Amino acid sequence: MAQSWYSVVDEEMASVDEMIRKGVRSSYPELNEMCENALNSRYHEVRPALSILSYYVNGGKEASEAVANAVCFEASFDGLHLHDRIDPNGKVLPSRKKKLFSKEPSTTKVVVAGDFMYIMGFRHAYSRSPKAVPYMMQASATISNAIFDLTDRMRDTGISEEDVWDLMRRKSAVEFQIIMESAAAQAGAGEDSLARMRECGMQIGSAVQIRTDMDDLFGIDGEKPLCHTLTMGYPTLVLFYAMNDPAVGQKVKDAYAKEDLDPKAAREVAELIKGSDAVSKCEQAIEGCRKKALTLIDELPDSEYRTALKEFLQTI
Repeated sequence: MAQSWYSVVDEEMASVDEMIRKGVRSSYPELNEMCENALNSRYHEVRPALSILSYYVNGGKEASEAVANAVCFEASFDGLHLHDRIDPNGKVLPSRKKKLFSKEPSTTKVVVAGDFMYIMGFRHAYSRSPKAVPYMMQASATISNAIFDLTDRMRDTGISEEDVWDLMRRKSAVEFQIIMESAAAQAGAGEDSLARMRECGMQIGSAVQIRTDMDDLFGIDGEKPLCHTLTMGYPTLVLFYAMNDPAVGQKVKDAYAKEDLDPKAAREVAELIKGSDAVSKCEQAIEGCRKKALTLIDELPDSEYRTALKEFLQTI
């Protein structure tokens, strides 16, 4: 089996996974199932690995500190992502997985499960990584404000590119920004290094989110796309570029603004977008973020951890 880009911290990653799964166990089987499935999300391994690598690349020496920082953030962020499965109308969105839960949970249970994981992350931080708490609070406040702003701009066909970038950074990329800065702070990094990791995380998080939004429209490895962003009128960079494309723009705008766009119609529009310049523009945006992150990473001391960070950039 080929080694992963984070193989240099495999032991720490195993500890993170074990500690999170133990930390979110309860006496309710259905709640346990929901938490377990949240921990099997696509980026569950990415954020902790970037956190641990950021700790070591900035001179950190204690594996327990590296693991603790990763655990508290990942538990809380996975909880917030459970909340993302609820649409603006209060309905639970279908998952990319054919059967995420043994039975489809109610909206209330999804909210409670998300809250539970979020709180467990904070509990871990207070007991094992208190320096991370202010960073977690900062991330939570930023994301909360962004959600309200984003909701107000849904189905807004006149949204600007600048506003799309701003919402993406504050709602999604901030997770990577804060977790990498917090890890560097745990390692005792100075102000210049903290600023470097913060910006690096922002660039990485932006690239990851652009890719995620494209995968939502076009699917992954031949899977049927979900098109949640289009059916909900969710402002993303790929949809912005598509709405302003001279060839398909009007059709995309009409679909984006429609309150009751069904998944089949959304997939048909996604096929139009796939053949437009929106895709190449997004790839250029991802490459731009990747290059900025690489420049920042190259300023770090040479080590196997820096190499791993650079290898991750090639996976986005």
